[in-house]
Amino acid sequence: MKGMTRREFVKETLMTLGFLALPGGLFAAPAGFKPKTKPNLVFGILSDTHLQSGWDGVTPHGGFPLTYVTNAMKLFRERDIDAFMHLGDAAHRGKNVEVQYHRDIFEKFFPRGKARDGRTVEKLLVVGNHELYGNVAAGAGAWAPHIWKDPVERAKHVLCGDLPRHWESVWGEKYEEVWHKEVKGYHFFGRHWETDEMKLAEFVNDKADEYSLKGTKPFFILSHGRHHFQCNHALRAFPNAVAFFGHWHQSNADYKTIYYDSFGGFFPNIQVGACRMDGSNALDGNERVTKGDGVRESVVPDGKAWQECKNPSRQAMIVNVYDDVVVFERHEVGKGGKLGPDWVLPLEQYKPHPFKRDELAKALGAPEFPKGAKLAVASAMSRVVSKDNGELVVYREKDAKNAPAVPVMRVTIPCADGNPASRPYAYDVVVVGDDPKDRLFKNIYWSGCNLGVGHEPDHGITTLGVPKSELPAGKKLIIAVRPVSSLGTKGKTISTTWRT
Repeated sequence: MKGMTRREFVKETLMTLGFLALPGGLFAAPAGFKPKTKPNLVFGILSDTHLQSGWDGVTPHGGFPLTYVTNAMKLFRERDIDAFMHLGDAAHRGKNVEVQYHRDIFEKFFPRGKARDGRTVEKLLVVGNHELYGNVAAGAGAWAPHIWKDPVERAKHVLCGDLPRHWESVWGEKYEEVWHKEVKGYHFFGRHWETDEMKLAEFVNDKADEYSLKGTKPFFILSHGRHHFQCNHALRAFPNAVAFFGHWHQSNADYKTIYYDSFGGFFPNIQVGACRMDGSNALDGNERVTKGDGVRESVVPDGKAWQECKNPSRQAMIVNVYDDVVVFERHEVGKGGKLGPDWVLPLEQYKPHPFKRDELAKALGAPEFPKGAKLAVASAMSRVVSKDNGELVVYREKDAKNAPAVPVMRVTIPCADGNPASRPYAYDVVVVGDDPKDRLFKNIYWSGCNLGVGHEPDHGITTLGVPKSELPAGKKLIIAVRPVSSLGTKGKTISTTWRT
């Protein structure tokens, strides 16, 4: 390093690894990125898997297959992980057996807790709120009180009956309110759902000198729920910390699941998407893709928080730690593939921080339509339902069998895959008629944004139906579409003219 600054050394090292240099000192993984060196540490993460038993309290529920956890664990084995992390809500109804399903799958791919080369795969586990539902019966279903009506008998089968004992019996891990593990020289700290987050902050601070936590070498913090400002502020001396949490079921197709600015700006907090059986990963916390800049607008889908008009997604994450970077891989384990380019965190105290929203947007760039991409517009009949506010929203026929069929303008949008570094997330659509001021604004999620690369439905084509009753006046309409990333970066517009 003689004659070279630390930052210059890191930059040269990263470019040697194959990363792309970006403005502001950021780096992004290029398409097809394969590092030339072996990571120091690899760990796989699952969250919110929500496995459930059937009415016998033994076998898996028919509606809650083990398929996706199995797919994830197989992937983790293939990647020779050093540790397996679960961020809670493994047991949908808080039964011991629902956690046991996870342990059995883990043992299938890591017999006796060993990787293929005989290394021990550490378990990094926290309890979520669903693990504590053993005495809850919120309606019909295979809730524990419906299976074991006697409370004494039920306590033998649910985690909350004796959480420390049952947790250790199933996982082989001691239950501690806050815990620490070291894996290949890297430190992990965790807290369970009922543990006050400040207790974890105090624990980390107490161990800071013993484990040499200060510096640029990362360490990791686990919880099911997010940590709030007071806790993050208490750990402000550790910008090298990386926190993981679950609970929210937000899709990692959305770069906004990297929380930095809004969580205090001290260190990154990353929400890990759910590997739930029904693929429920919300694409945006507000279900509004972009705003219409004051023009007449409506939103597609109609504010539903989960899967309406989008594809189910079962997600997992693999984290690779190198000397100077941490690489986060976002996987879809239903149909397979990655959700997009890897996230790359350089381990230097950059100012501004690389995971600030504005800096992430620079690294992400903008999705673009490929050269020659064209819109197709046609008349069609489609079933619609009326929203409470009177707007009409187009649904697929199978989702609204009893809704009336009305004439719509159907816009077919080609896949905006012209920039492989920035997958599309949504499309802004503007329709202009005789009066340029009376524009209709709509937005729609890209049909493939919740699925892995190469697994997009219909080759990534997205179809938007607009009821003709909503269209601006005019015999000739201009329809313009631009691709949008989850951080709001926007590509170039393509447009067409349609005669009504």
